[in-house]
Amino acid sequence: MKSCKILLLCLSSLMLLMFGLQACQGNNEPKPIKYGSDQCAYCKMTVSDPRFGTQLLTKKGRAYNFDDVQCMVAFVKENQVKKEDVAVFFLPDYSTNKLLPAEKMFYLKSEKLKSPMRGDIAAFSNSADLEKTKASVGGTTMTWDDLWK
Repeated sequence: MKSCKILLLCLSSLMLLMFGLQACQGNNEPKPIKYGSDQCAYCKMTVSDPRFGTQLLTKKGRAYNFDDVQCMVAFVKENQVKKEDVAVFFLPDYSTNKLLPAEKMFYLKSEKLKSPMRGDIAAFSNSADLEKTKASVGGTTMTWDDLWK
């Protein structure tokens, strides 16, 4: 009888440990941004335009929202969060507003885009959409690495 209790206690402990480890792994999906009420973690302005609202997710699972990609880059450059502690940078596809991993996107800088903090950079999930927008607003194509220079 005593060995059954010990076995049951060990199994219960093992299950709790497994559930705890799953919770720590986190989810590298973007968290919903509440446009019109969430504040930019860098400049403290309200995140209002879904075409430009960005997010970084830390390896610990904390999400930081920004009203412009330039605020997100400045936040990291000033070591408010270290780049090596970031799991994923998310930017919205300019055409759909869906948050996607930044490294896979195509970038356009144009004064005619008029982003909230005047970074004037839009991200696109494919080069065809970028070229279509560039034909109407002009500008310069960029890479993710260019944003960090």
